[in-house]
Amino acid sequence: MGRAEVYPVIVVGAGVAGCRAASVLARQGIEVLLVDEATFPRWKPCAGGLSLKVRPYLDGPLGDLVETTVRGAWLVLDEERRTHLRSADPLGWMVHREAFDLAHLELAGSDPRVQALLGVKVLGIHEHAGGVVVETRRGEFLAEAVIGADGARGVVSRAVPGHDSRLLGFAYEGEAHPPSQRLQDEVYFHFRAFPWGYGWIFPKAHHYSLGGYVFGRGQPGIKERYEEFCRRVPWLQESRTYRTRGHPVVMGGDLRRLHTRRIVLAGEAGGLVDPLTGEGIYYALRSGDLAGRAVAAFLQRGTPLETYGDLIRTEMQEELRWARLLAHLFYRFPAWAFHVLFRTRQPCRWFAAVSAGHLPYSHLVRRLLASAPERLTGVFRQAAGRGERESLAGGAESP
Repeated sequence: MGRAEVYPVIVVGAGVAGCRAASVLARQGIEVLLVDEATFPRWKPCAGGLSLKVRPYLDGPLGDLVETTVRGAWLVLDEERRTHLRSADPLGWMVHREAFDLAHLELAGSDPRVQALLGVKVLGIHEHAGGVVVETRRGEFLAEAVIGADGARGVVSRAVPGHDSRLLGFAYEGEAHPPSQRLQDEVYFHFRAFPWGYGWIFPKAHHYSLGGYVFGRGQPGIKERYEEFCRRVPWLQESRTYRTRGHPVVMGGDLRRLHTRRIVLAGEAGGLVDPLTGEGIYYALRSGDLAGRAVAAFLQRGTPLETYGDLIRTEMQEELRWARLLAHLFYRFPAWAFHVLFRTRQPCRWFAAVSAGHLPYSHLVRRLLASAPERLTGVFRQAAGRGERESLAGGAESP
């Protein structure tokens, strides 16, 4: 193998997690090979919603990619039960992933220490005492460390224990040309359109992103439910949908170790997705940043990558366990959950504070327990006690 095929770090996956990690490493003076099977720009099925937690990562030209500032939301259970929220302050932002990912790739690639190898599929990862072999259709590459940021179906995750025990959900997404009477700065959620999940519409500058998200299971007939959602929701009845695709979503909330001696996982490759909302962009950016810093410390000072696993567990995985509990309750008992979370002002504020990163999920659960009526609190405690010992099979029901 020629010398040009040896790199200090190989990052597999050139989405936002991988590009963030590559940029952090390059700023530390470390050469990086960034590999992705796609060519860019690429379309990726993604809602493109950014929570306020993303603010620190929207520096420079990345902030210009925001197409919509969200200031309102429609939360719908059925024709009789719906909540409309408005806020003077932003509730979040909307980006188009095609442009967002390309901008991150261009930003990472602007550093001469980052070499991008696009359109090349990674076939296998083999770790040994002296490094990590990355097998691709272009041949083999050797690295001192590898960052896996290649998503739910990525190959790097398989080289880290715990891959087969991941909890997977599913999403079916598309885009649409908005009608003349369209959502402007408000998002729309329908919690009965998809069993064990929700349907959503996110407005962008010139189109809608829309789809269905299903927690913790595959969804037979999800395409048909998506089409019915498009027919029945008033905001979509004059719209033409296009670019539809289904894909698995890794549910965050387990305590899988996201490192070996020379490999770390970031973003959805490590299951760092909010299982209640399906949000992944913040966790991709944050974990990519932390992964880059951890690998730089490993190469420069010999700091074990275990420090990355410990930090991810403390900062993200423990909180996502609370989110998974809420998701299990919310989607099993949608009528109860809608009443507890969205029918009164204070819980709505708490949920917005969680989205903004001001309130941990663990505190939200405690506040809901303290404020819910006794009957609903009993249901909550009973279901929480069962937790994930219950099968996720079966339909949703109301208490």
